[in-house]
Amino acid sequence: MYKGLMATSIINGIAISTLSLKPGITIWYCKIPHIIRAIFSKNIYHNYRPVVNEIFKKNDFNEPIFNTQEINAVNGFRAFKKQIEWLCGRYLVKQLLHLNYLTKYPLEKITLGYLEQGAPYVAIAPDLPISISHSNDYTAAAAAADRTKIIGLDIEKIQKKPDKYFLKTAFTQKEISQSGESAEMIFKNWTIKEAYLKYIKKGFNESLHKVEILDNEIRHNNKKVDLDVHSIKFEENYILSMVSD
Repeated sequence: MYKGLMATSIINGIAISTLSLKPGITIWYCKIPHIIRAIFSKNIYHNYRPVVNEIFKKNDFNEPIFNTQEINAVNGFRAFKKQIEWLCGRYLVKQLLHLNYLTKYPLEKITLGYLEQGAPYVAIAPDLPISISHSNDYTAAAAAADRTKIIGLDIEKIQKKPDKYFLKTAFTQKEISQSGESAEMIFKNWTIKEAYLKYIKKGFNESLHKVEILDNEIRHNNKKVDLDVHSIKFEENYILSMVSD
């Protein structure tokens, strides 16, 4: 598994790790609870999983981060966990873009739009390649300096081996046979598959069985896809994968 180069910086009181898997592509990842403590003006979100949804207002945040349209969007979610993941993921990508690519724009002006099949893009710079992911306590974001590039990013927490129903839904028999009993291999292949689905900007609108991850290579419709695939394990039980051209 590719090691990559990692460095950790403190940005607005948040420990953010920068990962270099490929020149010209910036990847950030950090813990969601750290973002929660830093961006909210009231300290009530320390345990966000069991709570029902909340109606947020702009003054719930320590600084202008989200505009009215974004606040309305997150208030439409029924689950508080999804609200928090959405807010933290977008905060991370906003900061990444603000500090590295769109330095003239404040966070509130850096917003995301969505293509027909759900792929995100930067509203004020639609040709700027980005990708976002989250899993459990972590969120991650990536962007590329070369605006002709396409990238896809996914992060997953390694847990016990999934049940047979999930395996048959997510993977072909070839993939299942190759992964064997290794939960780490299964989750690694799942992150590569999800990253590729984001790369082609279809997400789960594409059949999972049309995309196979075999020997760290991607096959789509039974044809090998010539793309760069990088995976890295961190914190002992998380895997992050990136697919790029």
